[in-house]
Amino acid sequence: MLPALILSLLPSVAVFTGLVVLNSIFATYILFYGAICVAVPLLDRVVLHRQTISEFFRYVGFVNTRISMLPGLIVGAIFLVAICLFFMVFSSQLIETPSMTDALNKWNLDSGNLFVFLFMMIVGNSILEEIYWRGYLFSRLKKLTGSRNTVVLTALFYTSYHLITTITLFSVAYGLLLSAAIFLVGVFWACLRIKYDSIIPAVISHLLADLGLMLIYLKYLAIC
Repeated sequence: MLPALILSLLPSVAVFTGLVVLNSIFATYILFYGAICVAVPLLDRVVLHRQTISEFFRYVGFVNTRISMLPGLIVGAIFLVAICLFFMVFSSQLIETPSMTDALNKWNLDSGNLFVFLFMMIVGNSILEEIYWRGYLFSRLKKLTGSRNTVVLTALFYTSYHLITTITLFSVAYGLLLSAAIFLVGVFWACLRIKYDSIIPAVISHLLADLGLMLIYLKYLAIC
């Protein structure tokens, strides 16, 4: 159980180090996406357990494509619309453009790397987070704690590092509120993982949810 607990905490350490200690969104890409979401699962399953790449992708849940794509698209479309409407309706309460842009500038995000940021946050983030949380770590924890506990644990640890970004960009109160919503979404994606025995619905709906967030970013915060 201890190795699984360490693996659950590593993403928060990586994000904290990248954003708070190093003040660099690109260092965070390397530490979180590269080292944690990609290198750790591959080293464990491919190097140590000698799985082939195709076996690895099956292990993390890239299966049952035909039956799982449509639910992912439907749920993702709902998330996209709900996110856009929520932030547009409550923009005056939630979005403080000067302080948010200051925080983003501190992380070295500017117009020169906007395309990379958008690609990573929409495509890279949705795929790599789902591989790690609802794929690799879900499979490990399920053997140790069972499905129900794994749903809660993966959602809880998934939420933990989002606290860093939500509290930094929003107030503490709104950060906690948004993180609670992220926890519920993490539970929902884990339930989709169980229902369809696949991470594809979570990947697709996560991608569309992130697209909604980036549309809000472009509308209110993008540095031109």
